Amino acid sequence: MSETPATDAGTTQPAGEGVDDAELAEQVAEQTDSNLEVEDAFERESGGAATDTEIAKADADDLQ
Repeated sequence: MSETPATDAGTTQPAGEGVDDAELAEQVAEQTDSNLEVEDAFERESGGAATDTEIAKADADDLQ
């Protein structure tokens, strides 16, 4: 991936202009679905968020 800005400051171009289909397909293929990145957190907290569970276990004195 290039670190060079796609356009000069203050100018815009339509999305994908100057990029061929093969390059666009490669960039998309390299991306990770954000749901997959946090899937373990969803599984871990499927019975309730960890903080909610800990608060439910605590008595009033622990929460002050």
